[in-house]
Amino acid sequence: MQQGTTNETGISRRGFLAGAAVSALAGGLGLAGCAPQAKAGAATQGNEEGTSGAQQADQARDAFAAPEPITDVSEEKDFDIVIVGLGMSGACAALAAVEGGAKVAVLQKVGIPMTHGNFCAVINCDELTEAGCQTMDVDAVMKTFNGNNSNAINWNLVKRYFEESPESGSWLLSRAEEAGAEAIIPAPVPAVKFKGKQVAGVTALAELAQSKGAEVFYSTSGKQLVRDDGGRVTGVIGETDAGKHIQFNAAKGVVLATGCYGNNKDMLAKWSPGAEPFENFYNPPVNDGDGHLMGLWVGGRMQEAPHPKMIHVHHYVGDGDKNAPMRKCPWLNINDYGDRFMDESVLYEFRCNEAIKYPDAHSTQIFDGNYETYYAQMPNQSDPANDGTLEDFIEWGMAFKADTLDDLATQLEVPADHLKATVERYNELVAAGHDDDYLKSMDFMFPIDTPPFYGIRRQYVISAITGGLEVDESCNVVDENWQPIPGLFAVGNAQGGMFGGSDYPFDITGLSLGRAMTFGYVVGRDLAKA
Repeated sequence: MQQGTTNETGISRRGFLAGAAVSALAGGLGLAGCAPQAKAGAATQGNEEGTSGAQQADQARDAFAAPEPITDVSEEKDFDIVIVGLGMSGACAALAAVEGGAKVAVLQKVGIPMTHGNFCAVINCDELTEAGCQTMDVDAVMKTFNGNNSNAINWNLVKRYFEESPESGSWLLSRAEEAGAEAIIPAPVPAVKFKGKQVAGVTALAELAQSKGAEVFYSTSGKQLVRDDGGRVTGVIGETDAGKHIQFNAAKGVVLATGCYGNNKDMLAKWSPGAEPFENFYNPPVNDGDGHLMGLWVGGRMQEAPHPKMIHVHHYVGDGDKNAPMRKCPWLNINDYGDRFMDESVLYEFRCNEAIKYPDAHSTQIFDGNYETYYAQMPNQSDPANDGTLEDFIEWGMAFKADTLDDLATQLEVPADHLKATVERYNELVAAGHDDDYLKSMDFMFPIDTPPFYGIRRQYVISAITGGLEVDESCNVVDENWQPIPGLFAVGNAQGGMFGGSDYPFDITGLSLGRAMTFGYVVGRDLAKA
């Protein structure tokens, strides 16, 4: 997978923001694939009659209107199960289904498997328990999880996840070994990660599925679902990069495993408005909500807004392996005016909600030459104080170092008088032993008075939007009346109901990928038996 190369060169603040603008443009260009196309067709869209000029104009203004059915299908292919998307959920669904004897097709819009993240949660699996991972009291965890998700979860779906996680975790470990992927159990954290990040594991699982008979159609996007006269979803029309349309018939079901819609600004505005000001971290910008939209076009019910946003703190927009250290550390944070603006020790997932109030929706960490000593005294710090890269990031222009606050302000392009006043006030609060301004715990407050002084700009970026199409506990997509749409399933971030509220909760490490893996496995396994 091509990694971002912006961390190889120096970049000024203006260059940084220009890069963000380029990323925003790329995200906008990605929306072209979602725009309604003027095509006639055989795929049933629920509009049997012609549309008037006025109706067509209304549709053109509606970013979510169903396009005209596609009719120029050049060929049809018959399968038992058709999976759209080849990330963690799609790869697991394909492998489990082909192992169950099903004839499986996978449509993947790019030329490789794609997934993101580092951890895949696995709960109460024997192999992980033996490796020293925590055993969870599922009843207690579910009550806490429900509360942390604003009582907005699909209770039966979440319960099914916990019930199936032990089996799916054992299956994942055994198939990773069979595929030659190096699976790591990061005890005591109950999760699985792969050497080479999760994409290495997913690639190995996808190749294993192919070796067992699954057919993967790379560079082929799912465009429209096909239904019979009774409303059952019976296939999907795919489009190759060359513009050729192929109808993939599915005797048992179509599985939407297309990921989130973090690159679709229209969808963000409607269903996750709190994420709209932020750029998507991952490149290429292919997560544009195509699976969600296909489900909506056949009557699927979307999870109520707002959909939870998973916002991570990085130092730039772009999918790179390296990240400036201490991104989770609650150092003094300033905005572009040089002013402090929050209790920096709030939960990681909520810090973006203060940054969103400022034009560039980011913040800058400020700390001094004693940072390693102070960092070692802070509780609950999980990312390294200095893994040997801080000086590299300074050289690249993505972190800043100065002997005076005036010089640091110049490098950061913030008003020097504001920065100095902010640091002076912060030091007063440290000396007084109480944060009168934002009530931050003194466990995280240390003076900023010893040169050199440091600043790291932190960009708040979309990692994933974790809301989607509502499903029942079998992952069967439901309609507005909560009735299952026959033949249509959703897994991973195309699936709603697992999370609620406005922000993704980080209380179970790797839960987003964990539910993708588990439900991908469950749907593939169960559909093969159907």
